[in-house]
Amino acid sequence: MEAMSDEAMLAESAVPPPGFTGIYGRVTDEANGEGLIEATVKVVAGAQKQVLTDLDGFYRVALPPGKYDLRVFYDVYQGRRITGVVVTKGKATKLDVALGADEGAVQEVVVEARADRRAEGALLQERKKAAAVSDAISAQEIARTPDSSASDAVKRVVSATVVDGRYVLLRGLGGRYSTTLLNGALLPSTEPDEPSVPLDIFPTSLLANLNVVKSYTPDLPGTFAGGTLLIETNSYPSEFELKPRISLGGDSETTFRERNSQAQGGFGENLGFPSGSRQLPNAIPRDSGLGMSGESSDVLEQQYRSFPNIWQARRTTALPNMGLGVSMGDTLRFGNSRLGYLASANYGHRDGVQEGTFARVDRDETGALNARDAARSTQGFETASLSGLGSVGFQLDRDNELTWFGLYTRGTDTRTFTARGSNIVRGESYESTRLQFVSRQLFFNQLRGFHRLGLLGDAELDWQANLSRVDRDEPDTRDTLYSDNLSAPSGTPTFPNQPNSGERFFAELGETSTGGSVNVTVPLSAVRLKVGGLTQVSFRDFGARRFRYLLGTTPVDRTLPPEQLFAPENLGTGIRVRENTRPDDAYDAYLGIFAGYASADVQPTDALRLVGGLRVESSTQQLTLKDPFTGASGAENRSEYMNLLPAFNAIYALTPTVNVRAGYSYTLARPTFRELAPFIYFDFVRRRNVSGNPDLLQTRIHNIDARVEWFAGENEVLAASAFYKRFQDPIERVIRNPESGDLSFENAAGANTYGLELEARASLARLTETLKAVRVGANLTLIQSDVDLGDPNVVGAQTNRNRPLQGQSPYVINLNVGYSRPESGTELTVLYNVYGRRISEVGVQGLPDIYEVPFHRVDISLTQQLGSAQLKLTAANLLNSSVTLRQESVDVQTYKPGVAFSASLGWSL
Repeated sequence: MEAMSDEAMLAESAVPPPGFTGIYGRVTDEANGEGLIEATVKVVAGAQKQVLTDLDGFYRVALPPGKYDLRVFYDVYQGRRITGVVVTKGKATKLDVALGADEGAVQEVVVEARADRRAEGALLQERKKAAAVSDAISAQEIARTPDSSASDAVKRVVSATVVDGRYVLLRGLGGRYSTTLLNGALLPSTEPDEPSVPLDIFPTSLLANLNVVKSYTPDLPGTFAGGTLLIETNSYPSEFELKPRISLGGDSETTFRERNSQAQGGFGENLGFPSGSRQLPNAIPRDSGLGMSGESSDVLEQQYRSFPNIWQARRTTALPNMGLGVSMGDTLRFGNSRLGYLASANYGHRDGVQEGTFARVDRDETGALNARDAARSTQGFETASLSGLGSVGFQLDRDNELTWFGLYTRGTDTRTFTARGSNIVRGESYESTRLQFVSRQLFFNQLRGFHRLGLLGDAELDWQANLSRVDRDEPDTRDTLYSDNLSAPSGTPTFPNQPNSGERFFAELGETSTGGSVNVTVPLSAVRLKVGGLTQVSFRDFGARRFRYLLGTTPVDRTLPPEQLFAPENLGTGIRVRENTRPDDAYDAYLGIFAGYASADVQPTDALRLVGGLRVESSTQQLTLKDPFTGASGAENRSEYMNLLPAFNAIYALTPTVNVRAGYSYTLARPTFRELAPFIYFDFVRRRNVSGNPDLLQTRIHNIDARVEWFAGENEVLAASAFYKRFQDPIERVIRNPESGDLSFENAAGANTYGLELEARASLARLTETLKAVRVGANLTLIQSDVDLGDPNVVGAQTNRNRPLQGQSPYVINLNVGYSRPESGTELTVLYNVYGRRISEVGVQGLPDIYEVPFHRVDISLTQQLGSAQLKLTAANLLNSSVTLRQESVDVQTYKPGVAFSASLGWSL
């Protein structure tokens, strides 16, 4: 079972909070002083209550004032009875008990407990015993930070960085080079334009830990380069707990200031559910394009007028951010059987403002780099998220266990964008507006089983089956652009009757994924064999509709604002609506992965452990264009691969606390559906098109890893790692047209990346006992990479033939200093994070690459225990750093996210 609750973590958690009334202590082995796991402490007189000790033998039992008799017992140990223990109101009575072995007990008793994987020390012990190089952050560590989502928390892991606030890069590699597993199952992405799972959909309150596996083992999916992110969610506690939580927050750029907003919406959108008024009107035909079925002018006018006439940004006051949450769980015992459950619900609402600048870059006649189309932009956004988690586990006996897990998350993202700038080529100034609303939804179900088979040396079988559905709806994104001749600055901006102005865009994406895996572990005398397989199939459907408002035959005043220009009385002869939906604006996609593997874990000497194996993974990836109206199938892109994926890891224990590791593997990375689809998406902020490339090939990667790690203490570690990767046919995002900045994707011939990781976590008690309350942590990642572009006549448009991989940061630094005083329930943590500049977009035809400059972030978190409640105060981005994209010496985009503050109060009842 998932054994321990928050009250039963590690040694420091054994100290009761201020005001605790009851008995606490530790149960140990009389001979060696080691804590006894899940020993029973039973109150037999004065009350009827019992608890189990935690992983280190600590226990705590809350009791009213009075006098009590206790009995402490454990299998094959002599039990003890302690009488007359006095409990005083508001005081904790300490009682340590040492048990001696029962000499008369001759039967063999196997005592088992699973580590509380929310605890830092438990994760370090698992890391020490793991077959692969890995790094993790526990719920206990996350609680010390201001992080509110998995995307915030994962950047604390060695060499992990986050782009766009939601997508993780591992060792500088993201998207197709990393896989995200939720409780061991492949997780689909809710984004059509990104190959990564957006981690901001997971609030930290749902997480038990985040683990990054950095050297490959055959039981993992074959998509592997940067690493595999394992998300493990909370499971049921060992005793009843009810935990409500509320939080409030804001930032220096947003809270109580005016921001852009939209007129549409409703109360449901505050809960994450889109308003029906945003959907494509019922009057618009679904089986044909607008005006393509011989409709009369009267019918067309009615269809034109069925669209909501809302185009302009409104202004509203940004309110503080708010979060609500509650969780409840327990474990019920029936003889040798146990039934555990956990239910959790979370809600969050956030307002935001991004004010900044952006520009395009070109070279003049002298070759100098110049910014053109410079603009100032203001983006107001409002996000709402709702999530729920449920878990039920039944342990029939020590040999059989079943667990059901369900997760539902949904959220809305409302963004209102305005910009004022100039277009030097056209000799115009312009004003533009975009109203965008996106809703996302994830529904995930999983059933897991664990069984000891009682044969083949007590072989173990574990399996899981999963079903998930993701949906993304972008209803009625509206773009307007008004321009004015620069030579006549006193003129009035007018509707230009050109693309990207007076446009409406509707898009829907849905993806259903199902599959399962099974693993059998056979512990033979000289070798531990593991075999298994995986099947995972995904079906995606995507469709979009585009509409554009054009000038008609009757003259209209083009200087009117859009809500007057597109008023019902002007629709028909003055303004008409044309369907601009493209033939490639809809597609169906399928990905099937079928794999089997075998591995062997051998320990030829007490110090040396060898783990090796082979995975055979077959995949079929198919994308079929379809008619956006009739659904008839069109052009098809189909790729089939059969891959052999060998992996080998060696672990040598120099001492019981020092490991030396080395590993090699050959893995792959697939292009995503979006990267293969010829569908064109218009990036309104940067004003350029993004399109896929059906000719992309999969990437193959050689991985070499080495690490030395010293587990100096319970929560202490020193580690140094080195790695090298060789890519064949890596996929990169490149600028296709330097004039417009349009983007696409291409295979380079090859690439190399290599790096060094250093990590340290320690208590300053090693220096002096007076600093035992202070702990420090630091990790540094140094990475170098270079791309082989192959034949210059084939990939000749790219400007720099000697450059790093796109998205690769040369360094990542994390520092933290923490102070903890268990007696008062006070904990203070200061954190620092920075990543080196990395290529955001590859430059072509003489234009330099676009880099994202380093972002220096300082955060602080203060937690105070208040009896059964906990108060947490946080401040993030105290340096008020800016997000900046730079092309050589010219800033092409910059904005400040602001300094963020939050306060949360939670209860443990």
